[in-house]
Amino acid sequence: MPLAGKSGWIVWVLGPLAVAVALLAQLVAAARTGLLAFDQSFGAGKDGDWLTLLATITGLAAITSALSGLVVSGMVSGFLARYGVIVLVAVAGLASLPFLHAMADDARDVGLAIGGPENSVTVALIIGLGLGALTAGVISGSNWKPAAVGLAVTTAGLWMLIAVSGRTAVGPAPLGLPSDLLRTRNVSQLGGWLPLPAVLWVVIGAAAALAARRFTAGRGSVLLSGVLGSALISLSYFAARPGESYGDHLTVHNSAFGLTIMLVGGALLGAGIVSLAPTRGAHGADTGHTTV
Repeated sequence: MPLAGKSGWIVWVLGPLAVAVALLAQLVAAARTGLLAFDQSFGAGKDGDWLTLLATITGLAAITSALSGLVVSGMVSGFLARYGVIVLVAVAGLASLPFLHAMADDARDVGLAIGGPENSVTVALIIGLGLGALTAGVISGSNWKPAAVGLAVTTAGLWMLIAVSGRTAVGPAPLGLPSDLLRTRNVSQLGGWLPLPAVLWVVIGAAAALAARRFTAGRGSVLLSGVLGSALISLSYFAARPGESYGDHLTVHNSAFGLTIMLVGGALLGAGIVSLAPTRGAHGADTGHTTV
């Protein structure tokens, strides 16, 4: 319910503050679990890992900014107020820059850093926050709850995957994909990466859509809510671009299309199954909804 009057300032102050703390906490957790392992050399053979780290920063910033922007903007009334607080929430995420800069200082032999390691992590964070703010701005309004709930469930599923995977054995896995502890490294078995990531995202997408369906009868809204988080993470893969042509190793950027198919395709299948399933009407009868 939107807050107005004297109580409205609470949203403008505590909302961005909570977002800044939440994003920083996730980045710290990512560093502890090995997702953001900056304290190494990124020379030949490991330089592609640098792009993976940048994509991780962008992805975490994007889902946090989008989810927080939707929730906080839903607590204020008025067009300008909603978009104003979304921008403020995104800007608050810049509070994580000192932490990211401190980690980037530990990186060595970073040939793919655009303008240096600190500049690279800054750009990655800004792109993620901006991407999340844009997403929240497009969706915010009277029907923001399904998308917010779907994003919240997706974020929880993402961190469950990170917690179970643990630190990677070879290098950091792209955000949203299991580490070497869960996926097979024998390409003759299950296709190396497949089908485990896609199957996991079928489950995550279905869970997000199922939670969102409690807040909307529209199949389109349910489908969007189940896929939104995976789409934001996938876009972060494309944001991690080297400064020059780079094709020596498999990286999160030059394999972005394949990774996107697994994440978004899996989530789309799971959310689609949920959206097409019949729901109970007011009198207990099964019914299907077609409204968005």
